[in-house]
Amino acid sequence: MNYTPHPAARAAAEQATREQRDNISFNRGDTVAALRDALLDPAEHTPVSATAAAHVLLAAHTRQLATAAREYATQRNTKMREAGDRSRTAAVTGMNTIARLLNDRATLLDPQPEADR
Repeated sequence: MNYTPHPAARAAAEQATREQRDNISFNRGDTVAALRDALLDPAEHTPVSATAAAHVLLAAHTRQLATAAREYATQRNTKMREAGDRSRTAAVTGMNTIARLLNDRATLLDPQPEADR
């Protein structure tokens, strides 16, 4: 049985989602600052809207981790190539796989990627 929130609760969740996306944009992608602002916000939230806000913030942070994994893989690949090491495939592939898995998890939490806003 699927739970369908009351229309008012769904509207509150959509509003919380928009607010957190704006919060992340306002903080220039700094998810720690966005989380701080969300936690200090005196507004009352329903459980549905609080969960929606948490999903947006967690998805943004997860996407940042995916980006860091990709950057590490790129840097490692470059360093190993410069050193003439041809055994870089496993390390780079592993980090790229981690980045893909993190992005997949972020999409489950918040289907709208940050770049689409």
